[in-house]
Amino acid sequence: MNRSDRRQVKLRLGPVSLRRRVVELELEIQETRRLNQRLSDLIDVVTEVLVPAVDRDDALLRAALVRLDEAKAPSGSPGS
Repeated sequence: MNRSDRRQVKLRLGPVSLRRRVVELELEIQETRRLNQRLSDLIDVVTEVLVPAVDRDDALLRAALVRLDEAKAPSGSPGS
């Protein structure tokens, strides 16, 4: 990278641009956390469903399936 290139980078990545990028990254982190929580909820439900049939309780299975439906619903829809 030559001197002219470095100058252009400094102009593009000034304090305002860096703050904007930090805000973008923070929003991405929040979205990642939300998706990780949904994934965790789904894993919990799937684990409950995969209990051996001998130990399975139909009421628990129905409750787990209801939670699975709720976890699958988009975050802005009813039931979430």
